[in-house]
Amino acid sequence: MNMNDEFHKDGKLADATFVVENHKILVSKAVLSVASPVFCAMFEGDFREKTESEIPLPGKNYEDFVEFLRCIYPDKMKVITARNVYMILPLAHEYSVERMMKRCQDVLMRTVRKNYKENVEELYRHIHFSEMYSLEELKEKCIYLASEHTLKQFKTAKEMYQITDASHGKIIELALRRHELNKADEKVFTAKTKLQFYSEEPVQCDLNGKLITNGRRASDVCQALRIIERFKFTTNTSNNIESSLLEKLQILLDKEEDMEEFDLLPESVKAALQNRS
Repeated sequence: MNMNDEFHKDGKLADATFVVENHKILVSKAVLSVASPVFCAMFEGDFREKTESEIPLPGKNYEDFVEFLRCIYPDKMKVITARNVYMILPLAHEYSVERMMKRCQDVLMRTVRKNYKENVEELYRHIHFSEMYSLEELKEKCIYLASEHTLKQFKTAKEMYQITDASHGKIIELALRRHELNKADEKVFTAKTKLQFYSEEPVQCDLNGKLITNGRRASDVCQALRIIERFKFTTNTSNNIESSLLEKLQILLDKEEDMEEFDLLPESVKAALQNRS
């Protein structure tokens, strides 16, 4: 059996030994008890682990468990990345390491935004993770991203990754709402509207030809941004239009108006807004 003394090389502070697969891992009960209420209960409660010097952990993967410990120990505090997050997340959840769970969710949010927003199967996989490990923010983000895609894609993804009926139903509901907004946008997007967008001072009038005022609703700005994104304006003034609308939307969102339509904006528009912050 192999001995891992990575966490206490001199062995002086080690007062417990985990046995994982064919390895012994020297650890400090105090360090683990501070990080995890589950470890704390294991070492201080009325459990056999309290008095045992060697504690077997059947069913655990050695490499995953060592990586998990590296992210706990203060002298290591290894960074959680897109590479190791899937190793660590199940253990962080099992041992109720709340700060680590938050770090895992932050990494997964960035990973999904960067790599998987166009991949419905991966979005369903991450919804599945979020439901298993109670990552509500990640679940909501993936549900909104998935709703930008098609019914056929939903069905294929659901066959691969089991998510709750509630989450799948929410995706369908949001997809239908996006369809309603698209139909409304098509009615607004007339030849006259195009001329307004291409005019010398396009942001001085809204999509119906009315002057912009401080009271303009966030839903109007969201509609303009959806139309710009959907119909891909590429004139010299298009960037100025979008920039002005994003600036206006930032002001209106501070008042928490029309949050539903903001949530349903294309991810590319929300990313552009976030980059301005």
